[in-house]
Amino acid sequence: MDGAGTAPAPRTTPPRWGISDAVVAWVVSLVGGAFALAPFVEGESVPRRDEAIATFVGLVFQTGAAVAVLAFVATRKGCGSLTADFGLRFRPRDLTWVLGGLLVGGLATTLLWPIIELGDINEKSQDVRRIFDDATGLELGLLILGVTVIAPIGEELVFRGALLRGLQRRYAVGVAIAGSALAFALVHVFLDLGTAFGLPALVLLGLISAWRAVKTRSLSQSIALHAGFNLLVVLARI
Repeated sequence: MDGAGTAPAPRTTPPRWGISDAVVAWVVSLVGGAFALAPFVEGESVPRRDEAIATFVGLVFQTGAAVAVLAFVATRKGCGSLTADFGLRFRPRDLTWVLGGLLVGGLATTLLWPIIELGDINEKSQDVRRIFDDATGLELGLLILGVTVIAPIGEELVFRGALLRGLQRRYAVGVAIAGSALAFALVHVFLDLGTAFGLPALVLLGLISAWRAVKTRSLSQSIALHAGFNLLVVLARI
């Protein structure tokens, strides 16, 4: 997702956005996702027949809200673009990092397998499994697109773009990497307590993604890593 056209000239003053802007972007993205799900709700939940489409729409709105907030932040407080301020770009050659994400996910699954078996995790994650099991054709394609492409873009933009860079301006790079990785993992667990067993895997993904974002000053490899990690989850469900 390389920025189109000529990059804006750098400003003489440093960016004024920071950690709080990353938090606001994440909160607004959650509200956007919840708002998108509202039309699908009947009674107190989304009917089973609509779960796949509702999940896709929710992810689109969630990512769209994060992009919109941080684009506004970049314009008002930064260098003027998602690429210049947060490193949002994608280079085709970095697609090889999808394999890295698959390896990270595979390693984490192997290490966590005793916990998964002892805790009967597969039984506790039936909602996720059911959504994939019920989805067919276009619905399944959209669901996979949402999980492996749309969600990684939004989450990497917030956690490895805005939050990580905000932390780097205040703390040593190691602290910034660790802080962004821990925040990424804890947010996912908070939103779904049934995924608490996967906290080490999420932290590992966050650490590697943050490391690559710092080294390259780009989210390209981080997005690919995240996509590969999520792809393994998808492959395990279909």
